[in-house]
Amino acid sequence: MTTLEDHILVFEAILYLAVLIIAAKLLGELMHRINQPTIIGNVLAGIIVGPALLAIVEPINAIEFFTSIGVFFLFFLIGLQEIDLAGIFRVMRGRIFAGSAVAFLIPFFVAGFFGLSLDMNFTQAFAIGSVIAASSLGVTAKILSDLGKLKSAIGLEIFTVTAIVEFIAIIVTSVLIQVNSSDTPVVSEFFWLFAKMIIFFAVAALLSVYVLPKFFRMLKKHLRGKQIYFGVIIGVILLVAYLAEISGIHGAVGALLLGIAMSRMAKDEYSDISTNIGVIGHGLFIPIFFAGIGLHFSLGFLNLDLWIIAVFIGIIIGVKFVSSYIAVRIAKMRPATTVAYGVMAKGAVDLALMLSLLQAHILDDELFSLLVFGTLLTMVISSVELQRKLKKIIHVKVGTLELGLLPIYFRRVVSDVPAIAVIVTDFPRITPLLTVKAFLEQNELNKNPFLVIDANDKLVGLVSKREINRYHKKTFDAITIDDVMYKKVYTVSPDEYLYSVIQKMNSHPFDIIPVVDPVNEHVIGIVTTQSIMNLLTETQKS
Repeated sequence: MTTLEDHILVFEAILYLAVLIIAAKLLGELMHRINQPTIIGNVLAGIIVGPALLAIVEPINAIEFFTSIGVFFLFFLIGLQEIDLAGIFRVMRGRIFAGSAVAFLIPFFVAGFFGLSLDMNFTQAFAIGSVIAASSLGVTAKILSDLGKLKSAIGLEIFTVTAIVEFIAIIVTSVLIQVNSSDTPVVSEFFWLFAKMIIFFAVAALLSVYVLPKFFRMLKKHLRGKQIYFGVIIGVILLVAYLAEISGIHGAVGALLLGIAMSRMAKDEYSDISTNIGVIGHGLFIPIFFAGIGLHFSLGFLNLDLWIIAVFIGIIIGVKFVSSYIAVRIAKMRPATTVAYGVMAKGAVDLALMLSLLQAHILDDELFSLLVFGTLLTMVISSVELQRKLKKIIHVKVGTLELGLLPIYFRRVVSDVPAIAVIVTDFPRITPLLTVKAFLEQNELNKNPFLVIDANDKLVGLVSKREINRYHKKTFDAITIDDVMYKKVYTVSPDEYLYSVIQKMNSHPFDIIPVVDPVNEHVIGIVTTQSIMNLLTETQKS
């Protein structure tokens, strides 16, 4: 039987939620209007209406409950929309993964060893190092999207490295949180936790590939209300988070792995879930979560020694940027400084992990507030600098390749450098009278086209796998290269500037342009997209 006091507490919680939602949305809109991440506005809302300033809202249990749900929605959507696990595995042994690992490990170890020097235990020191080392895709993705560069070459590079760093940080921090809860943590416990995550992901993946799509299709077919369908999906997210918790895995990681697994679903199901769960999550629960972080913020971190504050801020901003820059150089991405600002970006994931550390009693209120303050500063700096740098960059498309360059470099190269400077004299050539069957027997086809040269040593066409694939195999012994070749070929002279070369290269479906002697019309070489890109990159570096 409820008492009057219970009713008062319920309505107090409703008032707190109302104030928190309105403040988070209004300040998020304000940040958006001044080209800053809305997350900053959400956190500031919690700081302003919370105990740190106006003390209108307290972090009571009802708010904490909504905050927990917000974490599950946040990590589910990160797994669904941001983490391309297949893509991460594809670059696991490449320079991109090496760079991503460096971007995480440098601030991780610097912050971790600094924590040990302050007499923190191993778990606390390196858990802090992990959240400082984390990067977050949300803010960067929004900036890239607003500037129309999300699918550009530079956008994809930033996205890939940041996603890998984000995923590493989530897993490492989650393992450290679980180890911290153990009375006698041992090395075997680390491996067991990783094993449980792999098992959990495998089960979630199997369910998402073989069970959930059929289950969701059945629901859509038989349920009259679309709201019921998405209500069930929300229930599945919360159920998986619960099962993860009782399995000894952080619920947020369970939601993340479910999101990753469900990102492999068919396009229609994926789009429906992503759009509708995104509306519910970002519309309500996730802003409450970020505002809830602000409720736990206090100015108590100013009681720490000034040098400790300075070192932590220096690691969060300075070391994080330097490590990102080194990572970008290792991964050979250009322009290095611009990509580095994207990779160092912090946001949703970092703040979520910090709150998890606070709730796990790994962080005290002072350190938590200091890390939140440093993260907000980094978000502003990386956001401002990334937007400023990206606005100065043009995207050069040469054939199927694309590169982000400062205009001054591009103009200087394409206006002053002739085709002869990047000519390749070793190129594949064939005669037009050769049958396709004989051609295939003598040559191995790849993406590079062959130049078709007639008896007078003049260019008459280009042929590649694409042209040959238009004909049936049974006709290969009856048709010749002359029948299948691409005849509308653009050529350039040796002294023609790269500006003209690029224009012509982008006008036909090949990544090469033949270079023809204007006197005798003989082919003396080719210009490739890669040779142009190499020159552009080298010029920018110099």
